[in-house]
Amino acid sequence: MKRWLIRTLCLGLLTLPMVPLFGQNGFYLGLQAGLSNENPSVDKIKFDRNSALLYGGQVGFRLHSLAIEGRFFRSDHDLLSEDARLADYDGIGLDYYYLGANVKLGIPLAIIYPYLTVGYGLYAARIEDIGDESTLSFSAGGGAELTLGKVGIFAELLYIDFSVDLTGKRWDFGGMNVHAGLNFHF
Repeated sequence: MKRWLIRTLCLGLLTLPMVPLFGQNGFYLGLQAGLSNENPSVDKIKFDRNSALLYGGQVGFRLHSLAIEGRFFRSDHDLLSEDARLADYDGIGLDYYYLGANVKLGIPLAIIYPYLTVGYGLYAARIEDIGDESTLSFSAGGGAELTLGKVGIFAELLYIDFSVDLTGKRWDFGGMNVHAGLNFHF
């Protein structure tokens, strides 16, 4: 029994390098939607957390455990606060956009691809009646893609953090976003 277990473990370790052969390699194009959970603040005063719909798309290339993708997404929020110091901003719209590149590093198993992701790109924020500004920043997260034939269904958590200067005030944005969507592999 002991020998059988040792042989099975050795065989498993020898075949482990072949695991990437099962993954979905090549180009993909996808759509995503989700929940943006920003927590904006200005001059160290925080607004109430306001979740909003997030939507966008991506195009990428995956080879074994590494994927590189270009990504765009957008979300529209309302700034909400019970703080009297923020009465001028209460209820006005906040739109933000992301256009950038993400790198995914994962384990390409037969039908599932769990991964960690890091992104860098342009975040643009537009606050109604105040102005708009953009900046470069990082994001990080993790997720998994379930591949069924040429279609992949994915879900991920992505933390973003960026800040811009508008009308002489520093606006900080950040929060955990939930993304889900479809990738079509070619």
